[in-house]
Amino acid sequence: MIDVPVISSRGIEIATSGEISSPGIRTPFGPRPFLLPPLAPSYLLQLAVSDFVPNSLMYHGHRIGLFNTRIDASTPQLGPVMRTTCDLSTGSLFCVGDLFPTLRELLPNRAIAFVFSTIKAPAVVVRAPELGRIRFQLMGLIEVSSMDNAGETPVGSMEIHIDASMKMKMTSRAVRGRVNLETIRLISRTPQVLIQDELDDAGFLSREILQRMVNDILKQGIPIPVHPLFKLQKPKVSEIMNRLIDRKRTIGS
Repeated sequence: MIDVPVISSRGIEIATSGEISSPGIRTPFGPRPFLLPPLAPSYLLQLAVSDFVPNSLMYHGHRIGLFNTRIDASTPQLGPVMRTTCDLSTGSLFCVGDLFPTLRELLPNRAIAFVFSTIKAPAVVVRAPELGRIRFQLMGLIEVSSMDNAGETPVGSMEIHIDASMKMKMTSRAVRGRVNLETIRLISRTPQVLIQDELDDAGFLSREILQRMVNDILKQGIPIPVHPLFKLQKPKVSEIMNRLIDRKRTIGS
């Protein structure tokens, strides 16, 4: 708590300061000052949260590898497409080899794995409605490996740059984001295997795979710090410029 509670016409106003962090590691940035939202009489509790909360999670999550993920032949739904040559016995008419013809020619009939890690911390940016509201920006590295009976072999890597719109959904325990990819840019680090012209086309054609990868990163969400004595009912999220407003109906448990 950073100030004494204040009783006003709005009710009880309590100011606290907190962040999501790693033990012993300070977040190298802080929140900007902001005002409380307009009073909403139908809500018993309004909690104003700045974009510092998700971005502190992104920073420390990046440091400890929280967002690292892997997609391969064992991944539900996407597994059948993770091959250089399509396997018609799985019912899949599309596979990774269709996106990367050079890779298919060099390594035919191989299973493929994508291992993703962040190059720098992803960012959640809250803007005015005319500028796109909540934006999600990510810069990562995808390392590509082939798999056969002899094991797994690294074959190349590429950077991925993403700019996306984000929708926030609240449950009684967490706030979760889901992104819709709008700009995808793939940059080859191994142009002898992953040809840049092919990556330019793949960025458009592989939107579903990449969007699934990003949403898997965000699926854990941000926990809501609510005292056990309170129970949230029908929580809602609304946005205003430079900050998020969490509006919750609460009753004592």
